[in-house]
Formats: sequence, structure tokens, C-alpha cells
Amino acid sequence: MANLRKYIIPRAFRSEGGIRQTYGIIRHMLYSYGWLKTMKEKKCLNAKGEPIPWFTYPAIDFLAQFDYSDKEVFEYGSGYSTLFWSKRAKNVVAVESYKEWYEKIKQEVGSNVSMLLSSNDRHEYAEQIEKYGLFDIIVIDGIGESRVLCAELAKKHLRKGGMIILDNSDLWIKSAGVLRKESGLIQIDFTGFLPIISNASSTSIFISRDFDFKHLLDHQPHKSVGQPAAQWEEA
Repeated sequence: MANLRKYIIPRAFRSEGGIRQTYGIIRHMLYSYGWLKTMKEKKCLNAKGEPIPWFTYPAIDFLAQFDYSDKEVFEYGSGYSTLFWSKRAKNVVAVESYKEWYEKIKQEVGSNVSMLLSSNDRHEYAEQIEKYGLFDIIVIDGIGESRVLCAELAKKHLRKGGMIILDNSDLWIKSAGVLRKESGLIQIDFTGFLPIISNASSTSIFISRDFDFKHLLDHQPHKSVGQPAAQWEEA
């Protein structure tokens, strides 16, 4: 048992300061970000019980800074991200291939959301966006075999100054390459932990140099929920 304790709790963490720092990490990760709540309920929620996307926490922190009240969103893959955007954006279009999940999310979203049911055929799925014009935000988080095609079409349907979000980008590197290629988009990788599961991942956000979304506050960045200190200077 003593050897097991030494393995689980390294010597550096067994001092008073180490214990305090370890407790802080656990408290912020499990409670401030709401990870324990997501694990318990198997839903993507923040500490307040509000829906969040199944993106990495650094990406969620970044996205939470902006005012989306005049923005239009297209999502490849629906879920708690659809509820997140529904509460913030002007309107949302989400395509889903899993019928039971489609029915569940459709019952929970607001009137500003249009849900599209598709088959798993990658062309039918990806080409749902062709029914529409341009969007300010395009999320690629749907069926894997469609992601390269989704990325190619997303570039065509992105409004000037908008963003494309590719989730699990560390695993879908070809799709990330498609979004960078001849697009003028800047890839920003947000790597870290995420709701429900215990491993880290990457969510990449692609923006152009004329990215112009308004902030909810008068400054950027906003404080993370895991940052307890007061700001050291005014905006």
C-alpha cells in the first residue's frame, strides 16, 4: 500500500504546498469546469448545468467570449453544441445521421434551429450545406468518413470574417490540411481536456485575418472559470 501511495502521489505533491496545488488542480478541473457533472450525467454541461460543445475546454473558453446574436451557424453533427449555439446565435442548421439522436436533440432545441436528417452516405451528408448560402460559423464534427468533403464544402460556404471549427483535429489531420490549403485561413489549435472523457484532444478553429466577431465584454481574453485571481489591470 505504501508503494502504491508513492506511485499515485509523487513526493513533490506530498508537501503542504504540493497538496494545496494538487487540490487546486482537482477542484478547477472537476468542479469549476464541470467535468465531474459531465461524467455523472453523461452530458456536455458546464458547472452551471448549461449545455456546452464536446470540444476541448480551451476551445470552449475561446468561443464563450463572443457575441453571436447576429451570426448564422451550420453544424455537421448535432448535440449539446447545437443547444449551445441555439441559445447564442441568430439561427442554426444542424445535420445529423443518427435518427434516435436527431429526434432527441430536435425536441430540445429552440425555434431558431433547423435539424436535417441524413443517411451515412458521405456525399449526401456533406452536401446538405449546398442547400444553403453562406454561414458565419461552420462546425465539422460529424461522421468521420465525410470530414474531408465537409471541409472542402465548408470553405465555399464560409462568410467573410467567419470561422470554421474542426473537432478532434489531431486525429483528422487530412481534413485540417484541406481547411488550410489555399484558403487564407489561420489554424489555431486548442489542445486540452474535454467533457466526459479523461484524455486530451485538439479542437482547431480556422479564421481569416479579417475575423471581426464582437466581444461580449470590452476585452479579450475573458478569464477562464479556472482563474480565481482578480484582473491585474483594467481593459
